Amino acid sequence: MARKLGSTIGIAGAVAAAVTGLALAQTWWGPHSGGAQVENRAYFPVRKCINMGGALEAPREGEWGYRITRADLQAIRAAGFDTIRVPVKWSGHAMARAPYTIDPAFRARVDEVMDWALEARLNVIINVHHYDELYADPAGHEARLAALWSQISTWYRNAPPGVMFEIINEPRDAFSGDRINRVQHAILADIRRTNPTRTVILTGDGWGGLDGMDTLRMPADPYVVGTVHYYGPFEFTHQAAEWLPNAPPAGRRWPQAGDRQQLATDIARMARFRDRIGAPVLMGEYGTGTQIPLAARVNWTADVTRAFDQIGMPTCYFDFGSSFAAYDKANRRWFPGMLEALGLR
Repeated sequence: MARKLGSTIGIAGAVAAAVTGLALAQTWWGPHSGGAQVENRAYFPVRKCINMGGALEAPREGEWGYRITRADLQAIRAAGFDTIRVPVKWSGHAMARAPYTIDPAFRARVDEVMDWALEARLNVIINVHHYDELYADPAGHEARLAALWSQISTWYRNAPPGVMFEIINEPRDAFSGDRINRVQHAILADIRRTNPTRTVILTGDGWGGLDGMDTLRMPADPYVVGTVHYYGPFEFTHQAAEWLPNAPPAGRRWPQAGDRQQLATDIARMARFRDRIGAPVLMGEYGTGTQIPLAARVNWTADVTRAFDQIGMPTCYFDFGSSFAAYDKANRRWFPGMLEALGLR
């Protein structure tokens, strides 16, 4: 992408505009806000998507056991996926002080992955992932987040429309409530200076989960999409996860009594959320850890995917080749049953 989409960014000016933008974009829409409704015209060609987790979201790509390859993206396209979501820890590769310049070498690596994806005819969702300092101290990091997006959006302003932006992954802790709306709307206003019609994805708080849907207020912008994540029941999907402190114990089965009814209730809640915001909604993450027996993972994935498909919600499984992998990297094949469970065979 550096060769195809590169441009010179006036970092200092971009940062100033981004910080100023934090006071902008306060108009909300939808039945709960009383704001003016606008017709949603977002270009959103996503049906089946997969996350490239554990790579560019790690402190350094490869530290978590996975690096993205061109062959991976070709395998994803051959399996029938149309989109990848690329979690990126931009905050780990940028200056800590203004002008918060992103490391050119890291940006070039993101460009390379994006080039490979476009070559494979995949849409790409780029986000800001694992900005932990922002969640703990938003007042100290909101200007930096805005500056990161000012650089990213300017750099990719000539990308094809299938390249989409997601402002922040799973906001939580101190970065919650109305603050989420104000910051996302302000950054969106700055993105619109260089990308007037690019699809931008917005989220609620609470780790981007079900309760966060109640927080999100959409701006009066016709090119936005909402997102939500789903890992229910957590006691099943995250059982015995070695990387998770106090992980639920192993042995939780799917389904247990009440599980399918709870799934139906959750799906109905997501459908109401979509109706309220008047925009498409992406199931941005859902999946199970590889420590769970494969048959159980396949059954859960099939049931949950089918439920999303029944309400016409595009899905983005988490993930391709990391701790929730659908793909067996060692044997260069999809884990048996996973593509069928994801509705691709």
